[in-house]
Amino acid sequence: MIDELCDTPEKHQFLHVGGGFAVIYGPDGAPLAQPLPPDKEGLLYADIDLGMISVAKAAADPAGHYARPDVTRLLFNNRPANRVETLALPVDAEAKSEAAVKPEAKTPANVAAFAPPQAAE
Repeated sequence: MIDELCDTPEKHQFLHVGGGFAVIYGPDGAPLAQPLPPDKEGLLYADIDLGMISVAKAAADPAGHYARPDVTRLLFNNRPANRVETLALPVDAEAKSEAAVKPEAKTPANVAAFAPPQAAE
């Protein structure tokens, strides 16, 4: 394959056989096929026991990477909060400043302006 891709000696310097370190791991982390040597190219095949997938998913690793408090933590905020909050983006501030410059359209006297109800504290 390398000979087909490399038509000059300069290209052969950049593309070498192997280097992928291919290996197939099972659901439990055990290798299922012998890894390819670093200087070979080829395909790996392995048979997998699909029943091992559920076993691997059910296994708990309390000392694993997700148990590190410096990486992952769960915080619970027990203070009451509003159910709906309005977000203000910089684009919204620009739109407000442009709207302040434009003259406002007059509303008919029989139409009330819509004001959303405030959330109870």
